Amino acid sequence: MLLTGWRGVGKSWFAQSSCDCITRELPLVPWKAGESVSCLYLDGAMAAQDTQKRLLDLNPEQERKSDLFIYSDAIIAQNGYPKANLLSKPWQDFIKKYLLDFKIKVFVIDNIVSLTGGIDENSKQDWDPIDSWLIELRFGGITTILLHHTSKDGKQRGTSAREDNIDLSIILKKPPNSGPENGADFIVTFSKSRVPHEYLKYMQDTRFTLGKNEHGETIWTWGASKAEVNKEILRLLNEGKTYDEIHDDLKIAKGRITGVKKEAVKGGLLTGEGKLTADGMNFVDGSKTVN
Repeated sequence: MLLTGWRGVGKSWFAQSSCDCITRELPLVPWKAGESVSCLYLDGAMAAQDTQKRLLDLNPEQERKSDLFIYSDAIIAQNGYPKANLLSKPWQDFIKKYLLDFKIKVFVIDNIVSLTGGIDENSKQDWDPIDSWLIELRFGGITTILLHHTSKDGKQRGTSAREDNIDLSIILKKPPNSGPENGADFIVTFSKSRVPHEYLKYMQDTRFTLGKNEHGETIWTWGASKAEVNKEILRLLNEGKTYDEIHDDLKIAKGRITGVKKEAVKGGLLTGEGKLTADGMNFVDGSKTVN
């Protein structure tokens, strides 16, 4: 699986939460939990204490049904050992043996950039040895989750060959009007989903926001993101933005803009000239919905 997003959007939080839920046999809302399995989280970028604090925030009691192993490249380097390197065949062989010996079924690599120093990101040839190793892990019964960055066009950065042999490609996008003060707040979008038909219903765009509940516990809240994007489309139309400008702002197809406008006019939320009606104003304020 490839998990991509702009820097700071919340990729690590999302991946760490996934490992926490998998090892506790808990749902990562709105997705149901399967049987717990052991996970290995390879952290190639963050300080070890930051990763530990996040996991404690998510699970203060650290109660698990299966093991969660943390491989901190920072600690490895501090102790004089070679850094993890996805390009190194000896390191690939070492970590594969570790995964198999400890019966680890989910392996998270955070992230490609920090663990492939010297690679040409745009070269399929440079990526091929890593891809072959990832297929070996798959054949060994190990699911690998790769964290990577997006480019300015919102797509995963570098060669498209990274997506050729994966089953799932997920992009985390900042919702409209969500600023840095919102922290880990993003829309999960499936750009590739090679899964059984019965699982497709779980592949809908979903907004996740990390926050605190009334007891001060760290929790995720979630909801369908489609209405949020539709609201922003109507706001921008009301401001007189062109389809090209809306497309550039929201990274959505112009056909969707047309469809939302048509339904909004039909539903009395928008005038034919693209201005919000009173009901339209209520919709963008959250009191009404539109498909």
